Amino acid sequence: MNYGYVDKKCLHKQAELICNVLGNGKNNTAKDMLIETATAETLLGKLKDKSLKAGMGLCQFDKMPFEDIKRRNLKRRDLIQKKLGIDIELVEWEHLRYNPFLSLLFCRLFYKLIPKEIPDDIKERAAYWKKYYNTELGKGDVEHYLRMNNV
Repeated sequence: MNYGYVDKKCLHKQAELICNVLGNGKNNTAKDMLIETATAETLLGKLKDKSLKAGMGLCQFDKMPFEDIKRRNLKRRDLIQKKLGIDIELVEWEHLRYNPFLSLLFCRLFYKLIPKEIPDDIKERAAYWKKYYNTELGKGDVEHYLRMNNV
């Protein structure tokens, strides 16, 4: 139910570690984007997972996007393995269910694939999340993101 969530401080440290390896972006807001995404998706693990077939883990990855992100980030495999001790080629979608570190890692890998920089303003990040992460087909909207993140 809680996706392997330990505590907020631990998640922040994990996100920081991931971003220190994969980059914080031009605006230095990648860590914020990861934590805010996990908050919008699962309230940092506090929302019950209602589906075992979609939306895996803290950041709620569907299987097809997960596989695409993994495939498109294989060029980062050696860096991730050396710096974080994770071989992304061996990570399976189901591994994200109770491993918040992997969920945050794949969330960062997802955002790395977007050419547009992560915005520095939370309202702009909400729109960024909706456009790229939640998409037009997703149930969430900008207001949901902001409400979940107490804005």
